Amino acid sequence: MLAAEPAIRELLRITYVGHATMLLHFGNACVLTDPNFDDKLGYFLPRVSPPGVKIAELPRIDAILLTHAHADHLSFRSLRALPAGIAVYAPPAIAHWLQAAGISSAQAIRSGEQVHLGSLSITAASAKHVGARYGIDRWRGEALMYLLDDGSLSALFTGDTAITPTIARLAQRIAPRRVDVVLLPIGFAPWWKEYFFRRGHLTSADALELFTQLDARFFVPFHWGTFQHVTSGAYDAIAVLRSLIRTHTRESDVRILAPGETLQIPAAAQG
Repeated sequence: MLAAEPAIRELLRITYVGHATMLLHFGNACVLTDPNFDDKLGYFLPRVSPPGVKIAELPRIDAILLTHAHADHLSFRSLRALPAGIAVYAPPAIAHWLQAAGISSAQAIRSGEQVHLGSLSITAASAKHVGARYGIDRWRGEALMYLLDDGSLSALFTGDTAITPTIARLAQRIAPRRVDVVLLPIGFAPWWKEYFFRRGHLTSADALELFTQLDARFFVPFHWGTFQHVTSGAYDAIAVLRSLIRTHTRESDVRILAPGETLQIPAAAQG
């Protein structure tokens, strides 16, 4: 297990574990997103890089945020391997499903609702993504995004989503402060699939455009370097993003973390 560290006030630490799994440290509060430590996705799509942090090396987790029911974001195996009793926040239908499966710490959170971990507030909002796991289970189709804010530092984790005005409205909740870091998925689709893909996902170009629109201090991409997909490789999206940011005016504010790497963000100077 990672050694416990003294609380560092006004410092946000983000560790990319892989795919949509991230460790977010706000002082002493630690939040884990969409935990997936599996070797394969759907039993046949291989993981190309090990988790950046092994389950046995995780620090104490105060809460888990689940965005939707797709297998790459909701792994029953990973949830059961984590210490019991951690609050797992998820859309209502998914929380009910988890409780029925024996994960009794699952708690429903609805779009617009907020929970608190000490000084850290977590606000849920609807994502633009159909998250039903099997296609026919439409009642489990809700997808959420989350804004985390402790009054000094903030992170917006979208899970899977297309561009939607909801993202800007969620970011505006902490105005006039800027969101410190947007955590956005990047995806790659061949030309024949891109139109349908973008109805529920972000391409690398979409994510970069959204970062610019939101005027966040930093952008950390996820959803890359972890699993092979049927129509794309694990590194296709990040290769596109790297090529796009070379000529972007905010290249230095796009922070690409390989699995296991950590970014530390100090609070913005007040002025």
